Amino acid sequence: MRLITGPAGSGKTAWVLDRFREALRANDPAVRLLVPTATMAQHLGNQIAREGFVFRRGLIETLNAFVETQVSDFAPASDEIVYLLVEEAIARVDRPEFRRVARMHGFCARLAHAILEFSAAGCDSGRLAACLPEAPLAAAFLAVYQEVDRALDRRGLLLRAKRLECAAARIHSGGIAGIRTIWLDGFHALPDPELAVIRALGRQAELTLTLPDSPATRSLRAHLLACGFSEERFEKRRGSAAMVLVKAPRLEREVEEIAHRIRKQNAAGRPFREIGIIVRAAETYVPLLRAALERFGIPARFYFETPAAQHPAVRFLTGAVDAMLGGWDHRATLGVLRLAPRFADSPALDRLDFHVREQIPNAGLAALKALLPDPESSFSESALHRFLERLSTLDEFRGLKLTPPDWAARLSGLRDFYRLPRIEDGAAPEAALLWRGHAEALKLFDQTLSEAAMALEPGRLLRLEDFWRAVKSILRLKQLRVPDGRRDVVHVLSAYEARQWTLPVVFVCGLVEGQFPQAPRQDLFFSDAARHSLQQSGIRVRTAADFDEEERALFESAVSRATMLATLSYPEFTARGERNLPSLFLSRLLLAEPSRVVRPAPRFTVAAAPAAAIQSSALLAEMGERTATISVSNLESWLQCPFRYFAGGLLKLKTVPRRPEERLDYSLQGQIVHAVLDRWHKQPEDISKIFAEVFAEVSEREHIPAGYHTERLRAAMLQDLQRFAADTQWQRNGFTSQPEEKFQFALNDSLEITGRIDRLDRDEHDAGYVIDYKYSAVEQVKKKRSGNQLQGPLYLLATEKHFHVRPAGMFFVALKGKVEYVGWSESGLLGSDPIPPEWSQTAERVAEIAAQIRQGRIAPMPADRKICGYCDSRDICRIEVTGAPGFAEAAGQP
Repeated sequence: MRLITGPAGSGKTAWVLDRFREALRANDPAVRLLVPTATMAQHLGNQIAREGFVFRRGLIETLNAFVETQVSDFAPASDEIVYLLVEEAIARVDRPEFRRVARMHGFCARLAHAILEFSAAGCDSGRLAACLPEAPLAAAFLAVYQEVDRALDRRGLLLRAKRLECAAARIHSGGIAGIRTIWLDGFHALPDPELAVIRALGRQAELTLTLPDSPATRSLRAHLLACGFSEERFEKRRGSAAMVLVKAPRLEREVEEIAHRIRKQNAAGRPFREIGIIVRAAETYVPLLRAALERFGIPARFYFETPAAQHPAVRFLTGAVDAMLGGWDHRATLGVLRLAPRFADSPALDRLDFHVREQIPNAGLAALKALLPDPESSFSESALHRFLERLSTLDEFRGLKLTPPDWAARLSGLRDFYRLPRIEDGAAPEAALLWRGHAEALKLFDQTLSEAAMALEPGRLLRLEDFWRAVKSILRLKQLRVPDGRRDVVHVLSAYEARQWTLPVVFVCGLVEGQFPQAPRQDLFFSDAARHSLQQSGIRVRTAADFDEEERALFESAVSRATMLATLSYPEFTARGERNLPSLFLSRLLLAEPSRVVRPAPRFTVAAAPAAAIQSSALLAEMGERTATISVSNLESWLQCPFRYFAGGLLKLKTVPRRPEERLDYSLQGQIVHAVLDRWHKQPEDISKIFAEVFAEVSEREHIPAGYHTERLRAAMLQDLQRFAADTQWQRNGFTSQPEEKFQFALNDSLEITGRIDRLDRDEHDAGYVIDYKYSAVEQVKKKRSGNQLQGPLYLLATEKHFHVRPAGMFFVALKGKVEYVGWSESGLLGSDPIPPEWSQTAERVAEIAAQIRQGRIAPMPADRKICGYCDSRDICRIEVTGAPGFAEAAGQP
């Protein structure tokens, strides 16, 4: 058995590949090249195939796949099954040390991870019991471990370490079917069970193992030499790549800088496939890199798994069962329908969505189907009816008690509810990946059902709730990887995955303390001293020092993956503005370059967009008809933003109904207050009683949920109304009041103005005062006295033209917090301002506004951009609410 050692870049992998090529040229099928990961096997296979060699796929495979051929008759226990067994074992053992945290998923996951770590090191519960170190939780951990081992034995399942031991025994006694030469490349850590397999292979074939030379592999190297390996050392031969260090102010700028440099490399002629990005903190960087590379138009393959529970297909299937178990809560069921293929963007579902939102909380499929119109009204309505009928078939599961295998068989039919999209010829690679992802997610869901059945007692009768709890526990841990066969893509790799790659250009990101290197995770069950004790007993578990050495080895490997240029980067500040501590690994490197502000270059060139305006003569004629009568509120809406008026006032687009907890918003509060004051003025009595009646009516009609938030707002409105009723600033005895009066008058031959006055008071001299209630704070109401508003002058015009009363004043009444009158009058009543003389030109101004509307001017041009955040049309107008920063350089443009 030969052991080849050397630093990163010393040619170990190149030497192995040369020997493999020689075997292919000699047409020798009795060889195997074994690597640690499936993606590495695929990468090397593609590399050799591109050189013109033709060979069977099995000649390059993972050690796991090779072992599987030896022990395929032994059922494996996946990590997810172990987690589920740990949950049950903790409950059965019922140790007092774990009692308070036994139901916490995070604690169970940590315990399962520790058990898997000990098992991978060749230490089952029996071996651990023989050398259990002193630790506060050691005995409790051992009790759970022993119960898990017993549960595995009852089910006939084997952990990976046990399967490796069985494979080693079979290889030792039965050989390996004529294989004469084996190379193992890319391995950095070999626990005892894997070493047992390697020793058995070495007795049956000529075996060569490569190992990087670093402090992290020192003990493994000594162990291999003691097992009979002869060492051959390779010195570093490959020249060092140029190295650049880039400092960005924040994470987003860091990934944009990487995308920009990739674009420049590609523009200079380098294919994307010769560029790689190495990531250590995947949960932080992978989402940002996905977004940045997509925005810059850079194709990329991410060698990372994603949580299966987040995939739309899995969310649909699990959501359907959850909704059924929850009595078909309408909000949950609507979420399921939104994930169903063919319905996600259908008009029928959009209409149902609005109806459901208006009346939730509610439950039951019958009530949901009652919200749909006649199923014969359209094809989409009919299809939605049929789909709800199919969902109702899940109700038959409610009263059943089945064994876990029977439940797995029954629930496997759920995938029939999720019909895959139709695959079309000539589809883009992104679409193919999407379809492939759906298929892989459905396979993984079936696998989860099988694993849940394997983990539970096979003969035990369960209700669906109990079996489904096990399925959800496994799904929380399942990871999904979608096969991606694209060639010319940037490779985004983990630091572990990248150890076998060599690329001309490599980016290593996130070089700050806590991310690269990562801090060792504190073990809940065994301290570092206890782990040292276990090492002295021959159990090779990692200590904090081992973890630190591994982080150093990962960094040394990452920066040596490039043959021409390695670009290292880190963000200077956190999202909170706190300064990051650069990685200690950077202490010997060059000074950092600052990043640049960049943006994606346009993917295609378009002509300058014309100003947003309607130009069709037919549409302009239609607008003329629709604007023959305009309300005061619509005129003010146009003044704030023409597009806002176009979407809401002209097209009358319906907004999405608010969530129950958001329904009692400012607008609805204002409606309630206005309705109460209208009744109070018409039939004066206790305003508290009127408010109670109105609030009850509105709450029932709008489905306002009871709760602290609702009660708080209700009490505030009642207090404000009581304060107004007791206020004596306006001496009502001298006036005749007309509450809630609608008006309509002709402004000119082609335009009529409509509106509604909250209250019109006339004095004994037939002078009219317009009162407009504003359920707002005084500061907001005072803003009405200035600015670009039409309500005051038009209401006074309505007083004269519609009510035939001499206009004498216009007052806004602030009702929230305190009562205050703000407005204008000819007599200075209540300290009001004089009526502005420019109000006499209001008719001409409104006529000009109407003319611009009829000319088709609908461009998004807000008068006050602060209001854009509250506009219902903000998501479709594309206005930039904040000024865009200047860009120093555009990506892809040298």
